[in-house]
Parts: sequence; C-alpha cells; structure tokens
Amino acid sequence: MAHAAANAIRQRLPTLKTVPKRHLAPFMKDVNTVLSTVQITSIEQTNQYAYSAAVIVTQELGLLQPRQPQRKSTGKPKWKVRLELKIKKLRSDASNLKNMKEKKLKNDKIKQYLIRKYWLNTRKIEEALEIVKEQITATARKIERYEARIIQYRQNQLFQSDQRRFYQSLNQTTDTVTIKPEKTATTKFWKELWENNKNYNKNAGWIKEFEGKFSHNKMEQIEITTEMISKRVQKVKNWTSPGSDQLHGFWLKHLISLQGKIAQQFNEMLQKGSISEWLTTGRTYLIQKDPTKGAAPGNYRPITCLPTMFKLLTGIIADRIQDYLEEKNILPDEQKGNKRKSRGTKDQLLIDKMILENCKSRKANLHMTWIDYKKAFDSLPHSWIIKCLDAIGISKNVGTFIENMMEQWKTELFVGNESYGLVNIRKGIFQGDSLSPLLFILAMIPLSTILQKTNLGYQTSKNSHKISHLMYMDDLKLYGKTQTEIQSLTNTVRIFSTDINMEFGLDKCSTVALKKGKIIESEGINMPNGQTIKCHQPEAYKYLGILQLDNIKHEHVKTVVSKEYTQKVRKILKSKLNGGNTIKATNTWAIPVIRYTAGIINWTQAELDNLDRKTRKLMTIHHSLHPRSDVDRLYLPRRSGGRGLLQVKQAVKEEEHALAEYVKQSEEPALIEVKNQKLLKTQQTKNQYKKTALQTRADSWHNKTLHGKFLDKIEGKADKEKTLIWLTNGTLKKETEGLILAAQE
Repeated sequence: MAHAAANAIRQRLPTLKTVPKRHLAPFMKDVNTVLSTVQITSIEQTNQYAYSAAVIVTQELGLLQPRQPQRKSTGKPKWKVRLELKIKKLRSDASNLKNMKEKKLKNDKIKQYLIRKYWLNTRKIEEALEIVKEQITATARKIERYEARIIQYRQNQLFQSDQRRFYQSLNQTTDTVTIKPEKTATTKFWKELWENNKNYNKNAGWIKEFEGKFSHNKMEQIEITTEMISKRVQKVKNWTSPGSDQLHGFWLKHLISLQGKIAQQFNEMLQKGSISEWLTTGRTYLIQKDPTKGAAPGNYRPITCLPTMFKLLTGIIADRIQDYLEEKNILPDEQKGNKRKSRGTKDQLLIDKMILENCKSRKANLHMTWIDYKKAFDSLPHSWIIKCLDAIGISKNVGTFIENMMEQWKTELFVGNESYGLVNIRKGIFQGDSLSPLLFILAMIPLSTILQKTNLGYQTSKNSHKISHLMYMDDLKLYGKTQTEIQSLTNTVRIFSTDINMEFGLDKCSTVALKKGKIIESEGINMPNGQTIKCHQPEAYKYLGILQLDNIKHEHVKTVVSKEYTQKVRKILKSKLNGGNTIKATNTWAIPVIRYTAGIINWTQAELDNLDRKTRKLMTIHHSLHPRSDVDRLYLPRRSGGRGLLQVKQAVKEEEHALAEYVKQSEEPALIEVKNQKLLKTQQTKNQYKKTALQTRADSWHNKTLHGKFLDKIEGKADKEKTLIWLTNGTLKKETEGLILAAQE
C-alpha cells in the first residue's frame, strides 16, 4: 500500500453515502482480509493503513478524482454559450425580417439568406417573424429548463450527502468566508484567549469540603477491549468532517480487522499516560458570525475538527467515566448537560415551568436570577479540571492520561483554506469530542454541591424539597424565596466562579422578583465590584431557547416559532428537491422547530391545525400537493401509500406523550413535583398514541367514497409493495408526485 507512507500528503476523500451496500461489501471484505495479515506496531501505522484502505476502495469504486490545482471557472458551460448564440442569431434575423417588411433592408446578401432560410417565396414575412419569435422564446425556456435541472441535481445530491450544508445553503449561510480577518491580529486574539493559562484558588475553603464528599469513591483502571472499540465506533458518525488525518469515521467502523490493533495501541497509551502529538492537534475553522460587524477577530466562531481516532479514544474514556459517575451517583440532578437517560433542556424547562406556574397558583414569593458566563468553555483552568478528576476518584491511568493530553492540546487556525498558524490550548476545553463537555460538567459539580448545602431555594409546598438552581452545561438559573436568598445564592456562585477563574457576562445576566405571584420592581443584585445584575423587565429573557420573565411568554414564543416554521417550509418547497427529499427535509428541519416547544408551550388544537393547514396551503401554492388531494394520505407512511409527512399536531402530541411517560417513570424529586403538578395530562404512551393515530388516518382514507377507491383497486389484485415502489423511492419531482397521487384518488 503506497498510500501508507507516513509522509504522504493526504487528500480529502469523498463520502460514499450514495454507494449501495452490496457494491461496497466485496471491497471491504478484501481490504479487511489484507489488513489482517499486516504487521502494525504503532497507532500512526494503523491510521496510515486505514487511510490507504479508504483510498483504494474509493479508487476501485471510481469515485476518487486526481488532485488538481483549483482553477477559476472559464465562464459559462458550452451548451449555454451555444444556445445564447442561437438566440442572438435569431434576434438578428428578427430585426432583419422587420426591416425587410418595412423595406428598410438594403443588403441583398442578407435578403437572399432570409428568403432561403425562412422560405419567404412561399411564406409571408409576418409569418416568418412569428416563427422566429417563437424560436427565441423556446430556446430561452430551454436554457431555463436546463439550468433548473442542474440545480435540481445538485441540490438533491447535496441533500443526500450533507443535509447540514444543504440547510445552510437555503439560509444563504455557508462556511465560506467573504471577508478575511487580519492574520496577525486574529492569531493574537485566539492565543490570548487559549494560551493564557490560569490557575484556580487553592486556598478556597469550600475545596476541602468538596474533596471530602467523594473521598470514599474510587474508579477502577480502564482497560480497553476490542468489544469496547466495536461498541463505541458505532456511535461515531460516518461522514462528519475529519481532522488532519482526513480519515472519516466510516472507515474505522468498517475496517474491523484493525479494531483489535487499535484496542491494543489505546491501552499502551493509557499505560504510558502519553499520546501521539498528531492525535491532539485539531483544525479550527473560523466562521464569521455577523457580517455587519465586519472582520474583527472576535466576530468569528471556531469550529474544530479532530482526528477520528482521537474522538474514538476519548469517547471510550468518556463512556467509562459516565458509567462510574452513574454508579456512584456523583452527577447532581440539577445538571442535565450530557446526562444519559434525560431529556436535557426539556427537563429543565419542565421544572422551570412547574415552578413558575406553582408560584402563580399559590401566589407565592419568588426571586430568580439568570447567570451567563463569559467565554465559559474557553475559560476553565486545566488545573481545576485535573483537581476535580482527582477529587471524585477518577482512576490514576485515566487522570494521568487526561493531564498529559491537555498539555499537548493545540489547533491550527484556518480561515477558508488559508492557515493562520498553530495555537496551544492551555485553558478551556478542547471542543470537538465527547470527553470535553464531560470535563466541563465535572468541573462544575462543586457548584451544585455548594448550592445544595446552602439549604436555600423555592419550595412548591411545605413538604417538597428545595430547588435552588438548574443547570444545562453553563446555563444557570437560580431560585430563592426572598431577595436575601437570591442575593446569597448569586454571591455563592460568584465566589465559586472567581475561585476557578471564570467571569460573569453581566450584560447577559438578569434577575426578576415576584411577590404573591406578580412581578414587582427590583433593585437588582449588587456585586462587590460595584456592578449590578439588573432586572430588564419588561424585556423577556431567553432561557434555553424559550422566552420568559415572570412566566413563559407563550403567545410570543408561538408567534416566533410559527414564523420560523413556515419560513423553513417555504424555503424547502422553493428548492428543487424531489418529492421524497422534500418531505424528509420538512420532517427533519422544519418540524423540530415546533416539536421542541411541545410540553412547554401551551398549544391549542386550533393553533396546531392552523399550522398544518398553512403547510398544505404552501404545498399547493408550490404545486407539491393537488388542491383536491386526500389530506389523510399525505400523513401516512410511504410504504402504506402515503407521502410520509409528519403532521404538526401529531408531532407535538407524540412529544407530549413521550414527556409524560418519561416524567411518570422518573424518580428525580424535581420531576416528581412536575408529575404532581399535572403539567402533562395524557393517558397513553407515545407508541400507543402514534399507533392509534396512524390506524385512524388509514381507516379514514380507506373508507372515503372517492379517495379510497384506489386502495380497493389494488387490494388483493396487485403486489402492493411493487405498486408503491415509485413512491417509496421518492425520486420523482414533487410536482409530478403530487399529480400522480391526485390522479389515483
């Protein structure tokens, strides 16, 4: 394998999303057979051979294009040039025919040419002129048709290979940079942010209490097995952007003959406590946030791509740490970031909604503060992460490995394809893998421990437990019964944050006070440096994507998300996606906007029905749905003869049933309070509701006098699966698909 040379320059390989598995399987079998006989002694060699195998398979499939220097487009395609020249010539003929008709044409050669070409001896000039005009129109439409076909092909290919980029193209926001920031200033900005290492306050009194709480816990040493590699690699996404090694996750997943060697080499790294430098070197692409703010270095968002093998290793370590944290019940209930078997932000929003509604119904006093950290993920001292790992009993080989790994963290900055240089990461977490978020959460465990110990917070009843705070990663909300309590809780958070060298973003912090369930004027919360966390009423605060103040702003949120939903549906329908991809894009890009609010926002049946009507109206306007087509059929699965569109009302109801089922089974005190408050009133499970809804819809379609006849015609008389194969494939234009279905009905 010539590609296995360590110094070979690696080419970015295409994805194989569109290659059928049956075509790919023989090649994968052959390379796995060859790789099983190769002697490999290091992780570098394993990576090189994996990349070589990827190159060979891609070449054999005929998908690898030789690397060529990028050239600027020479202009329009030849077919377009040819047709435009034809139009130009026809327009010239039309002009000459007009002059000939008006007896202004003096050139005899042109006259003879026109007579021969348009048979003017037997045809009137007026008739020839009309023919020329029709030819001009037909040729112009041909250009439009060809261009539309090219756009259709490209959009469907992009959707199949990379849905995220397709959605970005609809939003007209791509990863390409139009204005590049100044190189020296940009590098300096990120070096000051990441390379300026800070330490935590080792003399803080609360640290000893934190250490003592978990001193009896000890995690066992990690030994990585082939089975662990096989299990974890299934979670690796196939075609996400790779790091500098240009090796996609797909290859580690399917080159099974290398998995045993990878396990052995990972264990060697854990035993030695060291890791190869190339594994800890990322590629960070700077993407402009707001074009109106120009090319200031701080106006760029970093997106980091890491080597897939590094993500595999850190993923295994993260899994084992998670297992240990769950076994010893170390993670606080108040923190839902990266927590298994939880609904993440929905947990916190449900608990928050329960508190707000309880306060209103009981006419109780409630003080709340929203805390925002300034550059939270970029500020955390590495020394504090190491301290927390040791304090909660993480095994020595893992702790030493993580410590040495963090010392090697570095990334190469890119703006477009231009390198801006290497930056060491000596502060903050290395965003891009599954271990880094967990390290951040571990570093914030002491905060929950300290806040719990204050015995302050809001109670929904006299016998209920006190809720002092909710956290999702770095999003923190505090609850107190009085101004004194909220001041004390905020001060506790400030002391902890200062001790670990993290700062509040005071301009994004806010507070609000409620007396007997009603909002009152608040002086804010005074900080020792003279600054104040202010109450920004009547302006609402956006907490985990939901606007709120003294209560959730239901009507405002409905307006905002409804507008966003319809905008996305309109953009999808204006695109050239085929019928199947149009429905899939709606289900995966537009519907989640509404689904996220389910269980939190109080939607009425009429409002959800109205959104579904808007969807169908937009489909009709864009010729994707015939005006007289059956509504029930639209929402049935394609294998059953429908089009597979998710109904907004059903999506919301399914999510509400799923949340109710989840809350009912939870043993967490705060979620038990949610259950007792009866925020989610459902009797069925999600699966029961979904099954009933689909069956009702199918029966309704079948029982219709006109629209149901199609089913009667094919039932028992034709192979239903083969009859509907064109529909399950979904490759026809959405207009054609809609017309055929209407004709069947």
